[in-house]
Amino acid sequence: MIYSDKVDDDRQQTYENRIIYSLPCRLALWNEDLALQEDKNTITAYKRDHCQMLIQKTKKMMRNILKPTSLAIETAFMIYGQNYQIKTADLGKDLKFTDSSKGLFLSGLITEKEIDTCQHFKHGCMLTASPLKGAFIRNTFTIVGCSGSKEGEHVVYGEDIMIQISESAGPPLYVQCENLTMDTFGNHLALRLSRLPDFYCRFKVLHWDPHLRVETTGTSFTPDVRVIIQHTASGQNLAVETLAWIPTFLGPECNVSCHTYRDNHKMETAENFWIFVGEPKVQTNLFVRAAKGENIPSDIFD
Repeated sequence: MIYSDKVDDDRQQTYENRIIYSLPCRLALWNEDLALQEDKNTITAYKRDHCQMLIQKTKKMMRNILKPTSLAIETAFMIYGQNYQIKTADLGKDLKFTDSSKGLFLSGLITEKEIDTCQHFKHGCMLTASPLKGAFIRNTFTIVGCSGSKEGEHVVYGEDIMIQISESAGPPLYVQCENLTMDTFGNHLALRLSRLPDFYCRFKVLHWDPHLRVETTGTSFTPDVRVIIQHTASGQNLAVETLAWIPTFLGPECNVSCHTYRDNHKMETAENFWIFVGEPKVQTNLFVRAAKGENIPSDIFD
């Protein structure tokens, strides 16, 4: 018979792990642990009743910035005081997280660091380029004049304008290009929302073809046409950083900045091309053709 120490080891382990006290007995600092748990439950109940829990703040933020908006009805020319989306145009390169053919939309963003203090857009919020297509508060902007009210007038090439987000928690917020600081020196100029409509909030809409910019200055232009949006103070163009993606509450989104991208021929590239998007007209004939059984691409109805 071969003797094994395993039986003795199991018996010794069972003896060491035996229950010394009966079940109703409490060990160690049970009174302090109970008090801490009661305090934790009280704080949680207070936060829940006053909508201070992180999940409640996140849901409130989503309701605020994803509220649907109405865009300007498609007209012959761009008009001051109307709501538009600002969309990238002709992004030929393949994007990492979305289809480049659908484009990216300039959007306001509330980060995870700001969610505790604000659930709506405020001074200092950053901007991104989002693949979300629907017209919401976060990606709808109004073109505002720099000197006096120009509501109802045509927007023209080469004139200073300000880009105002459609809704905010307080006073109107404008797209502002930040100055370089010691922390951001060497990087592209970042964009923020600002409540101060100063000189750094001014932009110009230019014709995308540099050979036609002089002769088109002062003329009106239509929505859904490729343009350049240039920052007046720095002379840099509004650009989408296709290689810089950041995680957000709504998924990966692309960073935006003010930087002029040029090719070998000194021409602006697709990163600087934008279009203003309004509410498209209902194409009744397409619905009729589809009802008759004709094969119509579904993307046309989006």
